[in-house]
Amino acid sequence: MKCPFLEEVRVSYCKAYPIKKLIPCGGSKTVSLCMSDEHHTCSEFRAVAGARGEQPREVSEMTAERENLQTIKETMKERPGKERLCIWAKLGVVSYRLCTLNYQCDKCQFAQSLMDANGRYAEAPEMFNVIERLRSLPAGERKCRYMLMGEVSYKLCPNSYQCGTCEYDQMMHDSVYGHPKVLARMAKTRRVMVKDFLLMSHIYFDRKHTWLRKVSADTVRVGLDDFAQRLLGKIEGIDFSSTDEVRRGEIAWGVRSRMGNARLVSPVDGSITRINEHLSKDSSLLNTDPYDKGWVLELRPFNLEESLKELMKGDTAKDWLAEEIDRLSHRIESDIGVTVADGGTLIQTVERLDKREWENLVKDFLFG
Repeated sequence: MKCPFLEEVRVSYCKAYPIKKLIPCGGSKTVSLCMSDEHHTCSEFRAVAGARGEQPREVSEMTAERENLQTIKETMKERPGKERLCIWAKLGVVSYRLCTLNYQCDKCQFAQSLMDANGRYAEAPEMFNVIERLRSLPAGERKCRYMLMGEVSYKLCPNSYQCGTCEYDQMMHDSVYGHPKVLARMAKTRRVMVKDFLLMSHIYFDRKHTWLRKVSADTVRVGLDDFAQRLLGKIEGIDFSSTDEVRRGEIAWGVRSRMGNARLVSPVDGSITRINEHLSKDSSLLNTDPYDKGWVLELRPFNLEESLKELMKGDTAKDWLAEEIDRLSHRIESDIGVTVADGGTLIQTVERLDKREWENLVKDFLFG
């Protein structure tokens, strides 16, 4: 029996896609403005597509933009010399942070820490506030994260900033990151987690926890690894070498941290061609981004091929790092007599050590 209080009505979506407005169709000889070719004259459509004086865009243009994946792929390539702000810095969640993963937010530990398993943003106070602020914006100002990143010229968020459940976000991810060339490039720079410590598959590592990466045929960059920066604690300053040359296994630079001072050794023989001057202003880059923005020196190696034979990469580096983590845990628990707290982390336990115990660990793992 048909319900007397319900009326069956056929509906269709408004052409102003971001609004997701259902329009009745049928039952009238008059064609709805939303379903006609004059939809761009609609005041609601103009409020969305014409925000801030921009010209409304036809749905066909928006569709063409989505399908023009080659252009999108080109914009996703690295842009040397140009700082690419993290989208959360653009939104004001953090004061300053650079993207080091070419906006692969799904692979970014920082971005993922703000989201739960369902793709919804974690309810940290700062995230709750910023998402609420975004949602309260007029429809025409709710920019999609791909627009914020500069990867598409125009796209509004129709999904209340729940990127993990957004069809458009999934389409962009599959189309861009699923491309064979993109996958090949990502494979060369794969991020590997070894017992909660970060390792980069394309970088060469020294046993004293410094690394080397080739940037040209005759130039390399060196720095400290994730294990070293976490053992050192919060780094508050850096002391560059006063010499023009460094030798493998000898002091190349020093750091000052809350725990104390430490010295790091060079993984290669070479002449110094450049220092990372950004570290003099912001040495915290050694903690937050040790493999990219936190590089320390650029060198011209004396004999790179021979030096690389002494360094580790890929699975070899992965196995070595796992052994180093186990060795650190054993030193703390057996030699020093401090037990790693239940529910805590190894590095949190290191921070509980006194200065002498910490200095002995640093000498053993990073310099001795």
